[in-house]
Parts: sequence; structure tokens; C-alpha cells
Amino acid sequence: MQIDTIVTDLDDTLLDADSKLTPYTLEIIGEARRRGIRVVPASGRAACSMRSFVDLLNTGQPYIACNGAQLMNPDHSEIWSVMFSPEEARELVRYFVSRDFYTQVYRDDRFYFAETCEINILYSRNTGMRGEAVGDLIQFLDFPTPKVLSVSTPQAVAALYPIIQADFPGVSFTISKPHFLEAEPGGVSKGAALRRLSGIMGFSPEHTMVFGDSLNDVSMFDFTRHSVAMANARSEVIQAARYVTDKSNAEDGLAHFIKDHVLTQTSGSVNV
Repeated sequence: MQIDTIVTDLDDTLLDADSKLTPYTLEIIGEARRRGIRVVPASGRAACSMRSFVDLLNTGQPYIACNGAQLMNPDHSEIWSVMFSPEEARELVRYFVSRDFYTQVYRDDRFYFAETCEINILYSRNTGMRGEAVGDLIQFLDFPTPKVLSVSTPQAVAALYPIIQADFPGVSFTISKPHFLEAEPGGVSKGAALRRLSGIMGFSPEHTMVFGDSLNDVSMFDFTRHSVAMANARSEVIQAARYVTDKSNAEDGLAHFIKDHVLTQTSGSVNV
């Protein structure tokens, strides 16, 4: 089966250990594009923090942001989005703060938090987004937001994950990194966004390959049988995927897999 669409997570998947696109990865993605293969980035990042990577990849394709809460055109204009109401977001912030989780929310190109700390300094550095300390985040929050991000230890995140899903059955929760517990409006996931995007663009599950490393990527694996976990992925993700890369994201694992198994494909099946 010919692969004509590649959908890939960014952090810890397409990006290397320094959150960069390596020359080799850009070369392979460029070759895929030249052969007519669509490349669709899909990230938990807000759209504004994906822009530089999308521009560098120059895929000419839409992309998925905020774990599926935003669908964006290649020129960064919005195709579709869904938001928490201010009331819904405040309830989630109150819940996280009461459990001593660091919490932040988003509006346009900025994110907001109560007080400046190492977490938001590093987040701003890694994403390129501008953060702003607002004091009382609950009182400040009077606008819709596409997601609420909370941060704690991996142990605390893992412990709260099943509990918060039971406490907020109408909200979508996922873990994008071991210390990130993210909330999006109900029904939102990368997989749901991928299905929506396939209807807009006209690509099919049979001809799509998906790459990911974390729990927020697993919903995309349900879209196609051509699911690939990174060698550095969480064990649950590896178990959910059909294939696993030989190399990690720090070793251009995705690019090597595409070169070896997609760019070598013939009119028959993928070379796996």
C-alpha cells in the first residue's frame, strides 16, 4: 500500500533532543515532499509555537495544534478551533492549583500563569512563546482558552490522570510529557483532529502513516494501521503501535524510518 500522507508529532519525535530539526531530517522530509507525499505536523504545542517548525519544514500542508484543539492552514490562519469557556477553564485551574500543580492557560500568542518560576521560564525558552505572570490566575481568566496545562512530577501526573478523568468526564485529558497533564475541551484529541483533517484534505487511513512518542499520540494510531512509535516512546505507546523505529529522536529515528520504509516503497506495500 502506497503511503501518500505522513502525520508526525514534533517534540521527542520529529525534533531532536535539543528540540531542533536536524539537517538530515529536513533532507528526508524534503525528499518525501518532492515525491508527492504530504507531511502534516501534529503537536500538543499551541499553533504559535509551531510556526517556526512549520515554516522550516515548508510542507505546504495544514497542521494540528493544541492536541487537536486547533487546525491551522500552512499560512497559519485558522481552519477550525474549539475552546474552553472562561468558566470551564477556571474550574480546571482551581482543581489543579488545589492539588499543588503548576498551571497555565493560553490566549493568542501568549500563555499566562500566577507567578514566574523555573517551569514557565523553561517553557517560554523551549516554545518561543511569551509568558506573563498575572497573580491570581483564576480571577484573571476571563477569556476562552484552547487548553489548560498543568505540571508536576511524573509520579503525581500519573496518579492524578485517572482521577481527574473521572472528576471531569466531559473534558479530554492527555499526557504529552511525563510531567505535563493537559486538558482540552471534550472530544478533542489529535486523532479526532486527524479524522477531521482527512475529511477536508481527502487522504485516507490506508495511505497514511503516523509517528508519535507519547500518550497524546495514541489516538492518531487508531486512524491507520501504519502507526509508528519512536524507539524513545513510552512503553504504552510502543505497545499501541504497529511499528517501532530502530533509532530514537536524538538519532533522526523518524527520518531513517521514512528513508528505509517509505521512500523505498513501490506500487505494492510499504517496505516494512
